[in-house]
Amino acid sequence: MLLFFTLLIVATGCSTSKTVVGIYTSRGPSSMETLSLMYSRGYFEFLYDFDDYIKLKIDNDSTFVYSIKKKDYPGRWKVKGKTLILNYTDASREDLQLKIRNNKLCNITEETLCKSKQKMMRLMLLEKKEEQ
Repeated sequence: MLLFFTLLIVATGCSTSKTVVGIYTSRGPSSMETLSLMYSRGYFEFLYDFDDYIKLKIDNDSTFVYSIKKKDYPGRWKVKGKTLILNYTDASREDLQLKIRNNKLCNITEETLCKSKQKMMRLMLLEKKEEQ
């Protein structure tokens, strides 16, 4: 019986890792995503990324390339529970943790606006592109 549960846990972990492999691009949230991700947490004003502003390519060999403003940041990834952890090769970049939600990845962080120094929440929402 113990062997069955051990195999079940290992198989579940492997399937989550395999399902995150693919290419993701940023997009603005829909009304339902805004409600479930931000409003439900009390964030009524927030920032988010434009469509296709960020690209993330996750490969089977546990490597990734995170691209923003045509600059690439490579590294290695791992899945821990329902969280995808991106560990950049560039040590000056902090690891990025993204929540796995079906075919989407999301992250909510606090940002300080440059001119006003006002603090706002920022939603990063990445959606997996369909394989062609």
